[in-house]
Amino acid sequence: MKRILLAIFVIMLSCLVYGQDKPQLQLHSFRIVKSAGGMANLGTLFQNGWPKDSNGEEDCAWVRVRFENMTMADAANVKFSFGNSAPIEDIKDKLKEAEHEIWLFVTPTENAYMEAGLDKYGMSNRLSNIKLEPKQAYDVVLRNDKTMSINIITKPEGAIASLETGQKENTPATITGVSLGKHTLTISHNGKTLKKEEIEVTEENVRFEYDLRERKMVEFISDPTGAVLFINGEEKGKTPLTIELPYDSYNVEARLSLQETDSKAFTVSGLSETKIKLEPIKKKTFEAFATYNGKKVDADLYIDGKQEGTRQASYTLTKPIGKSYDMNMIYYGNSKKRKIRITKDMDVEQEFKISARNSFVWPWQREYDVCPVGFSMGYVSKQLVTRGEGEKLKENGVWDDGEGKSLHGMQLGLHFQPCFSFGLGLYSGVFYELYMSWNDDYDYNQFMEHCIYVPLHAYYRLPFANKVALSVHGGLGFNYSVYGAYTDDEDNLEDFTDFYGEEAFPKRFNMAAEIGLGFRVGLVQINAQYAKGITNHKSYESLGDYKTKQNKLSLSVSYVFGSN
Repeated sequence: MKRILLAIFVIMLSCLVYGQDKPQLQLHSFRIVKSAGGMANLGTLFQNGWPKDSNGEEDCAWVRVRFENMTMADAANVKFSFGNSAPIEDIKDKLKEAEHEIWLFVTPTENAYMEAGLDKYGMSNRLSNIKLEPKQAYDVVLRNDKTMSINIITKPEGAIASLETGQKENTPATITGVSLGKHTLTISHNGKTLKKEEIEVTEENVRFEYDLRERKMVEFISDPTGAVLFINGEEKGKTPLTIELPYDSYNVEARLSLQETDSKAFTVSGLSETKIKLEPIKKKTFEAFATYNGKKVDADLYIDGKQEGTRQASYTLTKPIGKSYDMNMIYYGNSKKRKIRITKDMDVEQEFKISARNSFVWPWQREYDVCPVGFSMGYVSKQLVTRGEGEKLKENGVWDDGEGKSLHGMQLGLHFQPCFSFGLGLYSGVFYELYMSWNDDYDYNQFMEHCIYVPLHAYYRLPFANKVALSVHGGLGFNYSVYGAYTDDEDNLEDFTDFYGEEAFPKRFNMAAEIGLGFRVGLVQINAQYAKGITNHKSYESLGDYKTKQNKLSLSVSYVFGSN
């Protein structure tokens, strides 16, 4: 039994070692060519006679080697051996011809072996017990088992790259397990073939990049001509110059000297212009900005009737010296026009004072000192309201004799009220709430609860002055009772905390429909909010068709900040 187990162990170990040491180069499919059918005319191939052995007495055996997963350069450098008894008398390189083979003419022998070797891959496996007969043709295949990971990059991305092996990935793609040698690569998008070509994978050639974007001829001119043209920092020639560019965004610069340059950003598309003019003469850089009621505002800028930008507090402009421009700043329907001549000594700050006189101004267009963040502290109370079977019960939900009462506490936290357009915005925040109650009629005579509250409301702001505004907001509110406990002031009883969701008690989570108001003066904002419960707490569900909702009222004062 021990011998059997030992034999099995030796066999398994041998297999493991063989698997680890398996050569990368593999000779296989050695066979005799039994028929000359399909072969080229032998007389044409061997016009000078069939190759002889070294003694010139016996015709050689003809071994045709075909290659798999191997580049032509590697195949040409492979060294072959058939042992001492069968030296190779002649080698013909047919790799670049129709056959794509190496032909070996070997001295005939009754018992030879065949090996192949390449310096960077080592020796192949050995084919033993080969009989080589005179003037007999043989075929054999040398395969390189090495595989690579190849990268296929396309512009634009998102195309499908596939090989003839069935492997495919979305670009930018990494395809693993690709054998060396030639492959057919197909790139397609939305079922349409964009590119199909033969690639050759080598250890050094594993990255394939394709620019599949549509292209367009663009002409670049300058005043004066002869400026050196740079596109995305790469020199292209001198103006005037016409270049074919793929659809994309670019930055072009025309340079006469280090001081005399002109640049602009442009996009090539189906509708884009085909001629771009640059003016590489001395220029002046200055800032143009609009003021309204004495403050900088985000205004639109038009230069010579063309829009330069939208809703910016200032514009940094670089313009040729000696030229004049009609500039117009527009802020919510009000505008200021100026004709500016560019000079070397002009003021680097050009102000456009916009007046709102004799023009209608919407409330959201009024100048307003925005303060989207506030720290809030105030009073909060909540009450459970149960309805059903013609009855209605209001209670604080804490004590049995709490009918008609509310649970009172304090609330503090941060609220966020960013405004986007037309006075509309979002109201949200995170608040901590603490509720406390006492009742000496019970053994547990104290109650304390800690809650987290998060509102998510639509918001509307109506400014009256620079720092005065009324706001209204409404939406959903979410409350979660993190911890609640009944205690006695003499510590004779263990705290009672596991009551949420029990009969006659509320649940931890409550969702409510809410509406609130805020009135800001300066940096202080007064807030009031009412919440009507949506969540059914099922406090009395076992007694009949009753639904219990939790309502809440809060009053608070906020310190607002985040002003411009």
